[in-house]
Amino acid sequence: MSDTTATAPWNNPPQRQKPLRRKRAEKQARQAEHWGRRLEEARQEGPDMVAAVTFDRLRGVLDKLPAADRDRAYEAVVLALEHLRETHAQ
Repeated sequence: MSDTTATAPWNNPPQRQKPLRRKRAEKQARQAEHWGRRLEEARQEGPDMVAAVTFDRLRGVLDKLPAADRDRAYEAVVLALEHLRETHAQ
């Protein structure tokens, strides 16, 4: 009688086409390209459009965070805005 445990499907998981870290890196590269393109288009329209695109990106990132991390991120954004205001105040 032959030993079938070595060839059983639960002992041989399917091979992935790409490792997950590579897929994740490719996805992040596509997202960076997308936002870079949107920011470049916004720069051609003016500073208000750049601010709008930047806010859209920030909102998307914040919405994906868990609640505890989101609260800390909001605090970091407020501090960054205060720093910008103080730095560039006339």
